[in-house]
Amino acid sequence: MNNATPVLLALLLVLSLPAITVIAAGPTGESNSGAETIRLQELPSQTTPTSINNTTNRLQLSGEVRSEYIEYGPDLGMALTSADDQLRVDHDQYTIVDSEFDDATDAEREAMLQAAYERLTQRITELEQRERNATRAHAIGERSSMDLLQILLRNHNEAEMLSEDLEELENRADQVPRYSLSGSQTHADQNSQPRADQKTLAAHQTPLRATLSRLSERPTGNVYHNIVVSTSQTGYSVSMMDGSQYVVETSRFDNRNETASDRFEGSEAYYHIANLYPWASESGPSFQDNSFDDNYYWAEMGHDHGRLEFYFDSRTGDVYREIQELSVSSLPTGESETWISDGLKMTTTETAANGPMNVTVTDLETGDPVQTTIMVDGVEVGETGEDGSRWIAQPFGGVSITAETASGDVNATITDT
Repeated sequence: MNNATPVLLALLLVLSLPAITVIAAGPTGESNSGAETIRLQELPSQTTPTSINNTTNRLQLSGEVRSEYIEYGPDLGMALTSADDQLRVDHDQYTIVDSEFDDATDAEREAMLQAAYERLTQRITELEQRERNATRAHAIGERSSMDLLQILLRNHNEAEMLSEDLEELENRADQVPRYSLSGSQTHADQNSQPRADQKTLAAHQTPLRATLSRLSERPTGNVYHNIVVSTSQTGYSVSMMDGSQYVVETSRFDNRNETASDRFEGSEAYYHIANLYPWASESGPSFQDNSFDDNYYWAEMGHDHGRLEFYFDSRTGDVYREIQELSVSSLPTGESETWISDGLKMTTTETAANGPMNVTVTDLETGDPVQTTIMVDGVEVGETGEDGSRWIAQPFGGVSITAETASGDVNATITDT
């Protein structure tokens, strides 16, 4: 064993976190107690985002969709924290030995760095495969929604660590003359592959997962966070209300093509954004071309209703990952429906493309707002505010809503949402 071998092993170890079995709070496939209503709905096949007026388009699932409410509570919080803690313990077992790397020759350093980089890229690939497997298992009822959220949060945390490891590898690569981390030595931009890797890792570090991570770190008290988990055989969508923000991320694995050739030339991909999101593209997107390295493009844009970020395939032109953060007060609303019972009047107002719904409860005689507890599919999601209203995320396939007071309640059943 030469002097460089321990260094190589150290570098490989730091990038070789073992495949961790998901830490489940209960048996796999066991649904969360707060999510007793599971709906299956057949959605039409559609590759491009659903077109809606006066706000940004939305990426939708297709095929038979399993959709359910899950309440953020102590059980879910403990499960998420357990998964996070396990990952950090495993990661902390491995550290790079700086002194040994410093003593290696340039040739030895190149070999170490390349081996470590190849292992890192393999780990990046495993993140998406892990999500695909968990999504398909959830769609057929073999995994609970809690299990799936654990996978998403674990990938979020692991992606953050891999991102830090990649930065460290790049810093070490800068110490080796005429060497750079790259998947291709013929590419004009030798930094493009690590840049694409970072953007791929960023796809797993979304605002929704960051919120889950934040919630797992401390009790929420009386603050409610209702989460909607939806899956099909080809993708998942998770949405939640976070204060006045509606946060949703959707992935469509079937919108990726591993074999076709790049369909875009020159600046065509940039202008394709306007076809995908015509309303939001008016704000001017940030754009990254990763078609040479990883066959995708990335774009992000702010708009009047919030922020949109998405990844689209260079071969199909279809969006396969979409992250949206929307301010509910600015979203255009659709038709309203009214239900009356026990002296209460409840009005529900939907937004487009299965977006968040506003629920308002008033006194039937006086018209004054009423503070009530809102239940959605049997899950308590919180109370109405001073104006008598509350926004909720809604599952696919309809939803039942109950507003409860000490003197009575009023119920609503929303179908075909």
